[in-house]
Amino acid sequence: MNTTKRIFISLLIGLAVAGGAMVKDKMTNAEWVVSPEQIAAAKAEGKAGFESSPGTVTVLPIRSEKADILPLTWAIFGIAAAAVSFVVLRRKSA
Repeated sequence: MNTTKRIFISLLIGLAVAGGAMVKDKMTNAEWVVSPEQIAAAKAEGKAGFESSPGTVTVLPIRSEKADILPLTWAIFGIAAAAVSFVVLRRKSA
């Protein structure tokens, strides 16, 4: 397989892995400790806010400590997957 194809396939794999990591984090709401949706649902039930632990009511959304690092982790996963696939796709010597 020539180098151009290897680079193109590796980029596609890297984008797919980074995109998959991003979708997983978005679906699990990894950016928030207490999300705005949780607070809105609690207020819709007539409560003052979201009860995060017994006796503790949160009225404002709280971002996760790792929320700012998430795009970097997605990029690292994508770059690592692209690098591994680039090496795996090289021509085997006889």
